[in-house]
Amino acid sequence: MEDFEAYGQLRERPGQTPPSPDAIPTTAAPTTPPRQRPARTAKPAVAAPKRKRSHWLRNIFLLIIAYFVLAVGTTFQPVPVPLTATRVSVPFPGGAPLMFGLPNRPFTVLVIGVDRRPGELGATRTDTVLLMRIDPNRNKAAFLSIPRDTMMEIQNPDGSLFNDRINTAFVYNYSDEDPGAAPRATMDTIEHNLGIKVDHYIIFDQRSAAALIDAMGGVTVDNPVAFGQADYSDDDVNVIPQEFAVGNLSLDGYQAVAYGRIREGSSDFDRIERQQRVAAALISSAASPTTLFKAPSLYSAYKDTVNTDMSARQTAGVLSLLKRVNDNDLKTKSLAEAAVSCGYCTASIQLLDPVKAQEIIAEAFGDPEAGARAAELLVAAGVTP
Repeated sequence: MEDFEAYGQLRERPGQTPPSPDAIPTTAAPTTPPRQRPARTAKPAVAAPKRKRSHWLRNIFLLIIAYFVLAVGTTFQPVPVPLTATRVSVPFPGGAPLMFGLPNRPFTVLVIGVDRRPGELGATRTDTVLLMRIDPNRNKAAFLSIPRDTMMEIQNPDGSLFNDRINTAFVYNYSDEDPGAAPRATMDTIEHNLGIKVDHYIIFDQRSAAALIDAMGGVTVDNPVAFGQADYSDDDVNVIPQEFAVGNLSLDGYQAVAYGRIREGSSDFDRIERQQRVAAALISSAASPTTLFKAPSLYSAYKDTVNTDMSARQTAGVLSLLKRVNDNDLKTKSLAEAAVSCGYCTASIQLLDPVKAQEIIAEAFGDPEAGARAAELLVAAGVTP
């Protein structure tokens, strides 16, 4: 029995390691529960600051849109500077060629005024020959008038040359089949005798000019000398007396045309100066913001009465470019200052002094080379004193 108990006590129990024989039994110490840390109170979660989104791409896009809006808007209507006669505009990328199909260089438009009576058809001599030079890059312009009785070397349709008044180039080359033949002949005559390349032409008669001026709302001119004509008529039938006092005059279309046409008590040179005053007043009037409201009636009068080789887009471009020109940047000159009566001619014909013509053209266009070329060609054509 003792052996069995001893065996039972000594028998290894499953899952237990037998005590080492050298181990000294000790009294078991009381078990101390592990020390627990006090529970922390959870802090409320703080949201991380949101990263600000960058809007630089959007802002650049908006700036580009604003720029184009200003460029287009001020192209058609420059912004006047308060208390000055200056008008400013935002340059449009690509300039005149992109927007209007016009040259990106100084270009010239020939303005021809014909004295046509109602019902009159066929060839008509020109009453006004005016070169309008526009520099789209510098916002400058010039009017250069050529007296209608100026002698020049003119080319016939068959290529032969003859000397006669410049206004006969329109008559001798007139064609019912080709409306552009007569104005192109006048353009060629100017280039042949003066070396001035003409890019486009516009033809008015007195009634079309009056309609355009009325559509613009009239003009105001500063008249230096009183004059008039008691029996003035634009059709040789209806007489409407015209009197123009000294000072600022507000003129409607009929009056403005009469102001530039009357010959009584004056010379062709006086008429040229008056016509230039009306032209300059038209540009000044066109620069007003109110012109935008007159655009429909202005375009209607223009397309119904004017003959030109320019498209509607190009015509709008010419008007827009002229509106950018400040008063101080518009020059008005006339070759009448270089005209000398022809002593050997049987009619009243003017010859151009090459030296004076050179000075006038150089000053008008701001181009000394253009003046020198004109003087050389005039001498070569044999139309100088």
